[in-house]
Amino acid sequence: FIKGTVGPAILYLPKGFQDSGFAVAIPALVVATFAYDPRVAALRGAFKPKLLTYSELSRRAFGSFAFLIEFGIAAMQFGVCLTYLIFVPANLYASCQSLFGGVLVIPKTYFLVGMLLIEIPLTWIQDIRRLTPFNVLATIFIVYGLGSCLLISLSYSYTQKEETILESMANLPAFQPSWFMFIGTAFFVFEGSITLVVPLQEAVYKKEDRERFPIVNQNVTICIVLFYMFFAMICWASFGDQVQTAMTASLPPGNFSTTVQLAYSIAVILTYPLQAFPALEVVLKNIKNKDDDTNDSNNSDIWRRNLFASLLNLTLGVVAVVAIDYLGNVVSLLGSLVGMPIALVYPPLMHNFLVKDSSPTVRYMNYFVSGVGLFATVAASYATITNWNEG
Repeated sequence: FIKGTVGPAILYLPKGFQDSGFAVAIPALVVATFAYDPRVAALRGAFKPKLLTYSELSRRAFGSFAFLIEFGIAAMQFGVCLTYLIFVPANLYASCQSLFGGVLVIPKTYFLVGMLLIEIPLTWIQDIRRLTPFNVLATIFIVYGLGSCLLISLSYSYTQKEETILESMANLPAFQPSWFMFIGTAFFVFEGSITLVVPLQEAVYKKEDRERFPIVNQNVTICIVLFYMFFAMICWASFGDQVQTAMTASLPPGNFSTTVQLAYSIAVILTYPLQAFPALEVVLKNIKNKDDDTNDSNNSDIWRRNLFASLLNLTLGVVAVVAIDYLGNVVSLLGSLVGMPIALVYPPLMHNFLVKDSSPTVRYMNYFVSGVGLFATVAASYATITNWNEG
């Protein structure tokens, strides 16, 4: 759960809190947490296939229209990859500024091209087990990065500011004019982890452990969100209005800060192919219109897959060039336009379609939640787009 939820997106929270105010950011995270949790996992008792997934549930509920939801899931994963292509160049640019000052200025687009040259061949890998070493290294670097960011923030507040960290937190504004930008961010920070809930529960070996799964899910998720709030508030209070969209770009110059920026950049580069893998499989499977267990078995299929993966990476790269200075906006738009429907709109409808014996109260509540989710999706997406330059 922790690995599937806590990723680079946590670094966007301090700036998100600063843009919205804690009176908006904290409730938004709480709402997103409860929206992501129970409904999909509750469906596992209705069917017992070999492996139950979010996509499988959508196919059972919506039939031929399920491809829209599958493409929505893929869009969320590719969207996360897009933010990686914006985040890493910004991070490495800050590292170069720290190391060389103004002597050597390397444009962000150069770092972006270099990252694409690494990621394109990595996304050609078809056996996900081969990505395990990259995943392990990325986890180590992320833990190091998060711990170091907190340590540097607390040290900066203690040595560079006259007031204590608690006094700084007490003086933070409750509301900000661009508060609506955080609604999408609150859903994006979960990075589509709702799609992991059902397969994780199905993968638990013992029956008694599967029965304990919902409460473990709930407790771990609550702990993650409490850490999100703690991390965002500490970093925001330490750096104030100087906090950047990517938290690592806000760190003061120094060798320690540079190691954190480089470590997180490496972690994101290594996470990228794992993030892109399931989305690529979904898109390719629907394009080929074959069964889930289809495997590329000949050289023609392999080259076709690699060509598609390369073109998709290049397309994301072009979008990243256009949006390279708008990371916060991209995060907000992806969360509202793609993340909110996955969390709020589809699961209640799937529950109504698949659990026929649910009470009228539950069914009406599901329709209500889905309607609210649809309204929030449209409103938050519209607000983000129409106020793009304010983010």
